[in-house]
Amino acid sequence: MPALRFDADQRFTCQQCGRCCRRGWDIALTAGELQAYRRAEAGRFYREHEGAAEGAETDPFEPIPGHPSYFRIRKRADGACGFLSPANRCRIHEELGSESKPLTCRLFPFRFHPGEGATVMTASFCCPTIVRNDGAPLAAQARDLAALRKAWSREHAEPPSRVELVAGVPLTAATLDTLRSVLRRVLDRPGPDGAPNLAGNAARMAALLDDLSRHRVVRLEPEALAEYVALVGEHAATTPKPVAARPPSALGRLLFRGFLFVVLAGREQMEEAGAPGLQLGLRWRLARLLAHVHGLGPAVGTSDLRAARRARGDLREAALRDLAHNYLRATIEGLGAGRRPLLEEMAVAVSFLNAGCALAAMRAGAAGKRTADVDDFAQGLMEAVDLTHTSERAVLGRMLATLSGGVESLWILAEGGPFAARTGQPSARTAAE
Repeated sequence: MPALRFDADQRFTCQQCGRCCRRGWDIALTAGELQAYRRAEAGRFYREHEGAAEGAETDPFEPIPGHPSYFRIRKRADGACGFLSPANRCRIHEELGSESKPLTCRLFPFRFHPGEGATVMTASFCCPTIVRNDGAPLAAQARDLAALRKAWSREHAEPPSRVELVAGVPLTAATLDTLRSVLRRVLDRPGPDGAPNLAGNAARMAALLDDLSRHRVVRLEPEALAEYVALVGEHAATTPKPVAARPPSALGRLLFRGFLFVVLAGREQMEEAGAPGLQLGLRWRLARLLAHVHGLGPAVGTSDLRAARRARGDLREAALRDLAHNYLRATIEGLGAGRRPLLEEMAVAVSFLNAGCALAAMRAGAAGKRTADVDDFAQGLMEAVDLTHTSERAVLGRMLATLSGGVESLWILAEGGPFAARTGQPSARTAAE
């Protein structure tokens, strides 16, 4: 079996917060799990709503639409898993044992991605423990992770994907390793206070990826491309010269508004899960939200970007910087795991971070605060990345890739975030120096 690659700096120990059980995601079941639950009459542990007594009124397992031979756990009216107890415990786990939980649940927050020479394991930033990097180091959990990987390989094995720099330009495993290493070194470059200079380092990464995406570079033969990545990457990681920073383009800013609209639309729908009349008024609600994102209408529900402009999420503040650094580090270490070209994969991930900054500022502004704190930022980031569970090949996944704006997402981050001009964040030029 190929080697397992994971982010050695990531930590995780489940805190049993129940967030993953409440987000309304599908909990797909294997055929063996479905049969075992029916034999055990697991429906007697199911709750139709949070305050209900145990006992399913109808079958707690239902076919997945479009895939009638596959089943999932039926959601409660509020979108949560019906097997979640009031104490945030899985009733299947409590009654039938930890190994009887659905494999989908046992895998979370991890995901395995087969690649050339190694299987890459990534961690979901929808999990608050992953966001805060709490718990035992993943390196100390090698045996448990190997068991999870074996179970995943048995039920959900995928063919290795071809890693591309941009569409149609393949990267060898060695060149991918070089690029990961270079980006990590750039991300970790210390600023004057000895801590990573997040804005300045984002500008350096943007300049490097701008260079690598140039037409004459992507046309190089594989050996020449590998040599070029190593050469310009080493320069980006070591040169003391400030990067020639630039503000994000007008198109980049416009695309980010579209990306933010998609994130906010998903957030609104999740918050309103189970509300009567949601489907009837959904199109009108989303039309109003689109107008609001572009400054042409009032707030929609809890989505209020005017509140975001009254506060700021300062990524120079140590606690917020550490969370953003943790997210970017994990993104870099997991590059090549997705089904998108690598530069597109990076752009989507950074756009989620920018959206998380906007949601953090919105949350802080709505609470009357002038500055988002670490709790605002952690919550904002999790709400933004909830959409990372969307398939890259689905319509929404392709839309996110387009709206991420490529390298422009990094220039937005380098400027201090999407509302930097209104909140006194450093400009891209200042941040890079």
